[in-house]
Amino acid sequence: MQTNDRTERSPSEKEVERRNGQRRKALLSRDDIEREYNLTRRWLELAALSGDGPPMVRLSRRMIRYQRGAFEDWLATRTVRSTSDPVKAA
Repeated sequence: MQTNDRTERSPSEKEVERRNGQRRKALLSRDDIEREYNLTRRWLELAALSGDGPPMVRLSRRMIRYQRGAFEDWLATRTVRSTSDPVKAA
């Protein structure tokens, strides 16, 4: 019985890097973010109005998306050790 070489091989570093790049560029809806990161759609809407939320991509007047990499970078800037620590400005 022959095995398929593709299933046996692990991806090269270049392939892993390419996939990670594609993943970071993926566009997420507010529902996607709610499902994956537990930030509610309503919070994202309010943050978009106040300018305190993650960077957005406006595809049309009513269609907002978030680039995964930019969202995760924004999330990383919000990491603190104590509730009294200031949040870095984006």
